[in-house]
Amino acid sequence: ESFALSLDEAMTMPRSLRGLFAMLFVEIFGAALTIPVFTYFCIAELKLTATYVGLIMSMFSAAQLFGAPVVGRLSDAWGRRNALLGCFCWTSVCFLATAGVKTFSGLLIVRTFAGLSGGSIPITQAMIMDVTTQEERPSVLGVMGGLLGVAFTLGPGTIVLVLSMWDLERRWVFVAASLFALVGCIVGYFVLEETLPERKRRPICTAGEDSKDCKTVVEDIWDCCTPSLMCIWVGRFCSSFANLCLFSTYAFLIRDAFGWGDRELGMVLASGGIIGALIQLLLYPRMSKAMGKHTVYGFGAALVTMYFIALPIATLDQRSIQFHLCLKVLFISGTAIMDPGIPDLVAYHAPEDRMGLVQGMTNGFRALASVAAPLVAGRAFDISPYFVYCMAAMAAAVSGVCVACATLFDTRRGLEAGVAGRLACMGEKLAGTLERGETKLLLKK
Repeated sequence: ESFALSLDEAMTMPRSLRGLFAMLFVEIFGAALTIPVFTYFCIAELKLTATYVGLIMSMFSAAQLFGAPVVGRLSDAWGRRNALLGCFCWTSVCFLATAGVKTFSGLLIVRTFAGLSGGSIPITQAMIMDVTTQEERPSVLGVMGGLLGVAFTLGPGTIVLVLSMWDLERRWVFVAASLFALVGCIVGYFVLEETLPERKRRPICTAGEDSKDCKTVVEDIWDCCTPSLMCIWVGRFCSSFANLCLFSTYAFLIRDAFGWGDRELGMVLASGGIIGALIQLLLYPRMSKAMGKHTVYGFGAALVTMYFIALPIATLDQRSIQFHLCLKVLFISGTAIMDPGIPDLVAYHAPEDRMGLVQGMTNGFRALASVAAPLVAGRAFDISPYFVYCMAAMAAAVSGVCVACATLFDTRRGLEAGVAGRLACMGEKLAGTLERGETKLLLKK
């Protein structure tokens, strides 16, 4: 019954999102092809250590930290469609360039340029917010998460199958990813509809010809920095930091503990994608409606925290594959709840005329974590894996606390209004209770 309801929700979503999801699936599938092989491409063909791999990931994310808010702000002014198509073209070119690199410095430059597009996910999330209501967003984000989960399942699964059947050079995987991004762009050119009408766009200059009235991206960002959004953004940073501590070291962990390579990593990612897709499609929308957006996110953060606490015990101390895989289900469940929760929470607290900028800022905080986490985790892993996952556990726990703190503030009015509003509400409830008590006493007399 739940599955049938989810399918009904997917079929009744706004028409403009169907073309968006089609092209996004194609692009993400191509990008997912590279996930199992990227680290091993760095290790086997470029002879890089965990520290250098972490530096490459950090530079990619540092570029996203700059690119995501800028591209998001441009989409608020000029529309989402052109911004997203541009991101797809840029991704295609950068994947093709990655296939040709032969040195550490070359890969570092290419991946840095790749990050300047800011990524396609923030613009996609802004397009969803443009055409859905607060009540519809958990279901649509769940469908999107399920779709991405399928793409992240089929991508690594396809590469595992190909590598098992043929001795394929890893560089060709990046060529294939480039082609899929290009196909996604072509598909989008014909089917993607604009979701932000001109009357709702926010010009780069807000008041005509006077340059003094032109707001920069930095000024617009400052206007959006309400206490509740800051809590969400810090929570996003902490959750991304925790996840990327695992992502940047996981290949080394399973190699050292179990002797696994890119084939086994691809199998883990593929199976994890199936579980995550089902949770996001079937469970997240209903949990969000029943428990509330903030509570559901906190529950997911608790699951991830427990995973990181137990991970080194299962993997390094006991060397138990079964225990390790069971814990992996715990991690996948937590992240499957947290991932759609962040854009949903941001849309709940953000001003609607700056949705592209705010979603880009959210991705910027993820990118900031992506700068710090691989550098710190790569170096720390070379010293002691236990320290890495202890940091990740603390970061996941702090993420849940930060999102809980966002409920204390009113996004539209700031800190004083949020606290004062809650105190006033509590005062009104207390006064009402006392008044009812006095009425009952009078009636008894």
